[in-house]
Amino acid sequence: MVSQWLAVGLALLAALCLAVGTQKQGSAVADRAHGRLRFRALPVLLRSPRWLLGLALLGLGTVLNIAALGLATVTVVQPIGVVALVITALLHARHRKLRLNRRTWTSIVLCTVGGAVFVTSAVVATDPAQRISQWAERTVVVMLVVLVCVLTVAAVLFRRGLTSTFYVVGAGMLYGFVAVLVRLVLTRIQGSPGGPLDDVSWVAVTAAAAAAVLGGWFVQNAFAGGPPDLVIAGLTVLDPMVGVLLGLLVLGEAGPGFSVLSGVLMTAAGAIAIVGVAVLSQHHPEVLARRAALAGRDGAAPGHPPAAHDRAAHDRPGSHA
Repeated sequence: MVSQWLAVGLALLAALCLAVGTQKQGSAVADRAHGRLRFRALPVLLRSPRWLLGLALLGLGTVLNIAALGLATVTVVQPIGVVALVITALLHARHRKLRLNRRTWTSIVLCTVGGAVFVTSAVVATDPAQRISQWAERTVVVMLVVLVCVLTVAAVLFRRGLTSTFYVVGAGMLYGFVAVLVRLVLTRIQGSPGGPLDDVSWVAVTAAAAAAVLGGWFVQNAFAGGPPDLVIAGLTVLDPMVGVLLGLLVLGEAGPGFSVLSGVLMTAAGAIAIVGVAVLSQHHPEVLARRAALAGRDGAAPGHPPAAHDRAAHDRPGSHA
């Protein structure tokens, strides 16, 4: 149990790095791309100190998260990332000089409370000592390969019509699988009777690396189409849900403490967090501002653009908070 709570501490530090890194990268991408990120924008981002700082923080957060996964189950570690939502929302509001409206705060509270209840229930209901079978590992790898192929084809064929929601959902699912495979690889390394890499499945490592790269590209595209706190809200809800489902249904991480009551409680907590993301996606100040700007543009007569003071009102951060 001590190792589980140590993992929770490491995961909290990882969430802090994730929050700051997300805000830095999200603002850098939003300043250079509007709606959709193009490959030719990558060299510009690679020269941006803000984007590189975000990348470094995300890398540190990933290392801390991997350390946490070495001490506790996916079911315990992954939901803690929801803490990053609160930090990202506050940082982004300060950066853009936004006033967060009541419904935005309500959605943040729903996501945070749902995540906190989920974590507490997961610590009691899971057993990190459960042995993971090779069948479970192969099943996860096959599922991930299919997911990567489907998302890649969809991104290529329908790239002009895809919204940030697609990219957020896709990235959340991919990162959930990556967390599970990281946990599997660490388990093989820790339990190897010979060399530390003797029992590692390199197919699993390759699949996880491919999913991480694709998920990273999806996140950058999501930044181009929505505020970073909305992106992180979707990720911190979808990522742990995928990880939890795989952990409980495929990896067999359910421990003696898992019961019908704990399952119902975790389900209710997850539902609350999903409602929070849905509310945030509709009532975030930037979402309202973009919606109003589009409505004003569509309502303007051809050849008669909106007045200068209307444009200023639309462009002013927080004007629709």
